[in-house]
Amino acid sequence: MARHASVACRRVADERSLPNFEIWASPEPTVARIDATNVRDELAETGHERRASDIALLGMLGVAGTRYPVLWEKTAPEDPAKPDTAWARARLDALEQRSLEPIVTLIHHGSGPAHTSLTDPDFPEKFASYAGAIAAAFPWILRWTPINEPLTTARFSALYGLWYPNRRDDSAFGHAIAHEALGMLLAMEAIRRSVPDAHFVLTEDLQSFTPLHPSRTADARHQDERMYLSIELVMGRVVPGHALYRYLHETCNLSSALLARIAERATPPELIGWNYYPNSERVLDSDADGTPLDRPRVVYEPGSISPRPLLAAAHERLNIPFGISEVHVNAGEDARVRWLVQRYDDLTALEEEGYPVRMLGAWAAFGSIDWDSLLTRREGYREDGIFAFAQAGERPRPTAVADAVRALARDERPALPEEAGWWETTGTPR
Repeated sequence: MARHASVACRRVADERSLPNFEIWASPEPTVARIDATNVRDELAETGHERRASDIALLGMLGVAGTRYPVLWEKTAPEDPAKPDTAWARARLDALEQRSLEPIVTLIHHGSGPAHTSLTDPDFPEKFASYAGAIAAAFPWILRWTPINEPLTTARFSALYGLWYPNRRDDSAFGHAIAHEALGMLLAMEAIRRSVPDAHFVLTEDLQSFTPLHPSRTADARHQDERMYLSIELVMGRVVPGHALYRYLHETCNLSSALLARIAERATPPELIGWNYYPNSERVLDSDADGTPLDRPRVVYEPGSISPRPLLAAAHERLNIPFGISEVHVNAGEDARVRWLVQRYDDLTALEEEGYPVRMLGAWAAFGSIDWDSLLTRREGYREDGIFAFAQAGERPRPTAVADAVRALARDERPALPEEAGWWETTGTPR
């Protein structure tokens, strides 16, 4: 417990001394089942898993924290109560030695090991067993993200059929998001048995939906409401009278008992990390024959997007401290710096207006692979991040983004690159 106390004191001291929000820098750690036999592992495919030296590179950035994976699928694939923590311990210890606080993630776009899935009724209890075992192994970790982007993962897995269990129906989606919500609540209860003052950090996709055709108005309203669903479930707000209660109970066939159990165990997060990308804002249209269309708003209106109004509206609704937990764009170095500085400016403006901004998280520290197809195709499409994509035995090269992150960590605003990014001109990635 002495180690836990030292980290907590360091974080509080930093909050007193820094005039602005924390800067984080984190690897892309997705481990997702694409179908019953195909798993995509970004930790392995980007080389980060086999490069212990990457921790020193994160430390050199001078940032306050890193969202760091201790993933269920990799750490306890058989018995959730018996994790193999050797890999995690070596890296978490190295982070602490560099005064870099880990915000530990337990599932990142995954659906658990092969013996479970998001639609498994036993998923919440199995996941909580794993969370409790990891907290017992690392009782000095203060901040926890049980499940990254639960709504997005449920949509991709159970509503769009892109990831396992590859369902495309409301019932599967409703059960997936409910199991994730209950799993997060039970996980935090289990974590707090070893870490009583553990902080619940919930990360989710920040979205908006604009109808361009009258036939899409109701759908846009539904999806705008749905954007808050994972958060309002764990807050205990999804009870009779909530905008989506009838949808979950009647359309998704969730029992009132399951929804009541979630509401009764309500545990609001201490912090919300919103993830925002150029394609997060959507427009809904219909073509001439009535076929629904869903496209990024930036394609229609280059230069029009900013998370600032969405963040303000989200805070007015939820009243929970927040930040942007993933700042990354598919672009060259200068454009990635421009996107990062623009998001820093957004958060700075909101902080000056009195909003409780807590962090900005530079993302995909060591790059990513095949996210252009949402991991569904193995084409080797690489994106650089803070560091350039490297093979397992190579040392990742710092990019201009690394210099910008170091400046932000010193509470210095980097110069904004002059050339406009693709999201401001064509609306299409180059």
